[in-house]
Amino acid sequence: MFASGATGPNAIFFLSTTIRNMGKAQKKTGKGRLDKYYKLAKEQGYRARSAFKLIQLNKKYAFLESARCCIDLCAAPGGWLQVASVDLVPIKPIPRVVTFASDITTPQCRNLLRGELKDWKADIVLHDGAPNVGTAWIQDAYSQSELVLMSLKLAVEFLIKGGTFVTKVFRSADYNNLIWVFNQLFGKVEATKPPSSRNVSAEIFVVCRDFYAPKHIDPKFLDPKHVFKDLAASVSEGADKGTVNSHAQANVFQPEKKRRKRDGYADGDYTLFKACPVSEFVNSPDPISVLGSVNKIIFDTEDEKTWLDLPITTADVKANLEDLKVLGRGDFKALLKWRSALREELGIDLKTKEAEEITETVEVTEEVDEEQQIQDEAS
Repeated sequence: MFASGATGPNAIFFLSTTIRNMGKAQKKTGKGRLDKYYKLAKEQGYRARSAFKLIQLNKKYAFLESARCCIDLCAAPGGWLQVASVDLVPIKPIPRVVTFASDITTPQCRNLLRGELKDWKADIVLHDGAPNVGTAWIQDAYSQSELVLMSLKLAVEFLIKGGTFVTKVFRSADYNNLIWVFNQLFGKVEATKPPSSRNVSAEIFVVCRDFYAPKHIDPKFLDPKHVFKDLAASVSEGADKGTVNSHAQANVFQPEKKRRKRDGYADGDYTLFKACPVSEFVNSPDPISVLGSVNKIIFDTEDEKTWLDLPITTADVKANLEDLKVLGRGDFKALLKWRSALREELGIDLKTKEAEEITETVEVTEEVDEEQQIQDEAS
C-alpha cells in the first residue's frame, strides 16, 4: 500500500514492508502475549503492544522529539507509526505518513524511498522487523541478523549526519558482529530491553546515535557474507574437528566492549544464550567472569528460591539477573554489591575468612622457618 503525504518541514515518512523470510503472519495468543501491555494497547487505541517498546525507548533516549523525517522499516501493523507520528491519536489511516509494501532486501524498496524522499535525509530510521520464528532457532536468528543488516544498508543511505538508527536484534551468535559494524558507523551504540519486551523473548533493541555519514562505505560492511564470515567459518571448523567454542565475554565494567574469543562455541551453543544458577555466581571466586560470560542468572533449586524473598533481593536485582547483556556498568556494580550482601546474609564470607586465617597462619610459620634457615646458613 502506498499513500502520499505532506512534504513540508513536518513531514514524516514511513515504510511498511513485506519481508522475504517473514511468510504468512501468525497470530500468537499465548498468555505471554496477552499481558498488561496488550490490554493497554487495546485501551489506548494502539494497533499493537509493540507501540510501548518505542515509547519506552524514546523515554530513555529522546530521539523522536526533534525529528522531522522518520523512516520505519517493517512497520506493519503500525504500532510504531502511531507513536512516532501522532502520539496517542488512535486513527486510521495515520495523517502525514507515507506507507508502502515492499521487500527491504530489494532495489525496488530503495527506489521507492528515494522517489518519495527526493533530496531529503531522515533524522531517524526505525526497524522492528523479524522473521517468523519456527523450530530452527539458529536459522531464524541468522535470518533476523541478515534482516538487520539490510535495514542498516538503507539507513546509511538515507540517514542525515548525526541521525539515529533503532533496530530489533536477537541475542545470537551474530550479535557481536552486528555491534562491531554499528560501532564503525555511529558514535554511540547502546543495547537495551524495554520493560514491555517480554522476558521470554530473545529480542533486544540497539539504539545507534550520532551517525558519522561517511562519504564512502566499504560494501563489505553491509554484506552478510562478509560480516558473518568469521562466524560461519568457526562453526564449520568446529563441526569438522569436533571441537567446541567459547562465548564472547563481556567486560562488566565496560559493557560496550567485548573480548572476542575465536576458539569456538561452548557445547555447540551457537545462540550465545547461556544461563547459570545463582549459587554459582554467589560462590564463584571470580563473580565478574560469571557476569561477563552468561546471559541470565536463575534461581533453580529450592534453597536458591528462598533467596528471592530476602529484603536485599529487590525488584531491580531480579530484573537485572533476567538479562545481563543489556546492563550498564552501574547495574553490574549493584549486582556485585547484592552478591556481597547475600554472602554475608548466608555466612559464606565468615567461613571464607576463617579459612583464610588458617592459611595465613601456615604461611607465617613457613616464613619464620625460612628466616631461621638463612640465619643458620650465615652462621
